[in-house]
Amino acid sequence: MEEIIRNEGVANANAENLEKRDLIINMEMGKHFLTYAFWGKFFGILSYVGAGFMFIFSLLYLFIPDFTSSLNSFYGEHAGVLSFLLFLFCAILYFVFGWLLMKSSKSTKIGIKENNQNQIQEGTKNLALLMKFMGIATVIGFFLYVIIVIIMIVNGVNTAVENINY
Repeated sequence: MEEIIRNEGVANANAENLEKRDLIINMEMGKHFLTYAFWGKFFGILSYVGAGFMFIFSLLYLFIPDFTSSLNSFYGEHAGVLSFLLFLFCAILYFVFGWLLMKSSKSTKIGIKENNQNQIQEGTKNLALLMKFMGIATVIGFFLYVIIVIIMIVNGVNTAVENINY
């Protein structure tokens, strides 16, 4: 029991020391932050471009029936609308990724250039939000892949059974 109390006291002392210390960013760390800001902006722009292409493709699927003619046998007349919604959803995801990345990069770059602690804090907060968003999207995407593979297996088995019966 005494050891637990002693460990809690050490943990509380460490937390207090962390709150009292100011963040010190040396030249090398500043260069790393600026490199991150440069590449973050680059990938943010690429995300915007990708979102734009996906949005254009979503409109093509919606308004040009020839784009979905091969899908109509599987999904019926609603293949165009389903493709539109899928591409629109992906475009929105890419846009949000790019937006968070651009915000984080901009704040971090300003914070390093102007030696502004609040801007660096805002940049790292946006980076943490981006990582959380990407993690959730990755987990959801993984489960969607698993569900799609299960559906494909079930459809394949059903097709094989139907072909055997004929």
